[in-house]
Amino acid sequence: MRLVPNAILKYFGREGTGAWLFTLSLSLRSCAIKLFYMIDIYLVLFSFLFSCVVTLYAVPSLIKLAYQKRLFDDPALEERKIHKYRTPNLGGIAVLTSFTFTACLSISGSVLPYANYIFASGLLIFLVGLKDDLTALNPYKKFLAQAITALIVVYFADIRLTSFYGIFGIHDIHPVISYLFSSLLIVFIINAFNLIDGINGLLGSVSMIVSITFGYIFFRMQEYGLAILAMSMAGSVIGFLRYNAGRARIFMGDAGAYTIGFIVSVLAIQFIELNKVQGITPVDGSLIQSVPAVAIAILIIPIFDTLRVIVIRLIKGKSPFIADSNHLHHRLLDTGMTHTQATLVLSSFNVLMIGIALSFQQIGTVELLILIGLVALLMNSMLWLYDVRQVIVQPPTLVVEEDEEKIYQLRDHAREVAEEALQQYEEKQHQN
Repeated sequence: MRLVPNAILKYFGREGTGAWLFTLSLSLRSCAIKLFYMIDIYLVLFSFLFSCVVTLYAVPSLIKLAYQKRLFDDPALEERKIHKYRTPNLGGIAVLTSFTFTACLSISGSVLPYANYIFASGLLIFLVGLKDDLTALNPYKKFLAQAITALIVVYFADIRLTSFYGIFGIHDIHPVISYLFSSLLIVFIINAFNLIDGINGLLGSVSMIVSITFGYIFFRMQEYGLAILAMSMAGSVIGFLRYNAGRARIFMGDAGAYTIGFIVSVLAIQFIELNKVQGITPVDGSLIQSVPAVAIAILIIPIFDTLRVIVIRLIKGKSPFIADSNHLHHRLLDTGMTHTQATLVLSSFNVLMIGIALSFQQIGTVELLILIGLVALLMNSMLWLYDVRQVIVQPPTLVVEEDEEKIYQLRDHAREVAEEALQQYEEKQHQN
């Protein structure tokens, strides 16, 4: 069957026909590339908007279910709790459902071949977190489950770090060290995101910033599968923030925090490794340099906060695994800030660090890490100076001896009265 009419062949001749066909093929190829590019843009936007809408519709049903089944995070059970009212903590169910459904709907096997391992591991870590939300789980069992989750994606999906990029003078690392270090890094990031879930809106805001940043970078790198993964998570978190920011009607819970931390750890490792493999200027002419430092800047709030509390606990001679109130959000609340104000301060600092890292990425990995560390320590020093000032200006307090038994009796009675009143209020709210 002839693809070119005889009249055209006679007009152009043999050589002219070849040139004409070559030009035609280039034009068709250019149109196809533009078409696929537009399809990818719309697919990424669809994943973001659709996951947001699904979460917006799913969360109210979970709130209603929690009140019916009395599944709450009760502040009376732990003195560290900042919130004053019993609040449902099943928000992670909505986030995981909308994220997984949207990502599976939008991602094909060709753009993300190892997606099955990511979703399998994500489901496992979600179930561990959900178990911990409903009935407290042994810490050793949680760490074991987190380690298994990390090993699945590190070994089967080969999502791991293969180089230290000159940090400590180390570049390429042995595969065994790569497997172990990458697994520990994933476990660390999972718990780091769980630890910042201490005030209303903070985990959601930081997760939104991190996911959108990775989504934009992966889209520029033409890694559309990872871009859709990141934007699906961003949309899910934004939908959840509608009910968690300000006076929270629902909490994320460990199920949501673990899932978000796991997905973000996968995105961070792939961000570092894909930039290493390419090592060339992307299509748009930009170049991501010093990628480990840039990745740390993107995750600066959970990473710095976790390292900070671990160091403080060790200095005080305490176990790094015993919870306390020394997190950054606790310190900001101590200065008189509200939950919303503290969340805005930490989120703004996260955006600032991302801007600094991208602006100074050319100075080198080690140098950029030092700069990021100095800026983070400067913020920590400001909180320390506030503590010193409070100690200096605070007047001495009088020590009054009281009957402890009577105090305990009054406290228990007050708690019973408050719980009964709160239960009546919740039932009335549910009826309305």
